[in-house]
Amino acid sequence: MNLGNTTPPDKGDPADHLIDSITSSMASRNDLPMVLVLLSENGLPSEDVREHIEHFVLAWDDGTLVGAVGMELLGSDGLFRSLCVRSNYRNRGIASELCSRIEVYALIAGVHRLYLLTTTAKDFFARRGYSVCSRESVPPTVQGTAEFRHLCPCTAVCMMRRLDERDPLS
Repeated sequence: MNLGNTTPPDKGDPADHLIDSITSSMASRNDLPMVLVLLSENGLPSEDVREHIEHFVLAWDDGTLVGAVGMELLGSDGLFRSLCVRSNYRNRGIASELCSRIEVYALIAGVHRLYLLTTTAKDFFARRGYSVCSRESVPPTVQGTAEFRHLCPCTAVCMMRRLDERDPLS
């Protein structure tokens, strides 16, 4: 896998190695149609992705988009969003690698706390150091995002991780 410092496969996953042909890049406006299709195929909201596409990291296999993750920059806070991997590429460490990359990107951008909403991946994020928090404890700038206001259901679990407490590459 040509993603630089790679992490081991997701804990508990059956695969024992990463895909060697996977590369990553920051998204551009030209990638938007493919990202929207991938998010739709994975049941993730995409209505406001156009506004944030430059803050997405994409995973590619020989020109095919196989994964994506994004972030909304909100000062020292960030909203982690839209993590997905094509179903036939799952359990190979791609999601973990995308998470590491967006966390490093967030740190470089000055983000100290990343928040997220999830309906399906609470355990995955808990293994990465995210802890459950109440929506009411989230800063107003994060609560004001479309994700929080209306795109994610009120049943989604809210989680937070302080990036300045540990190295996201470890």
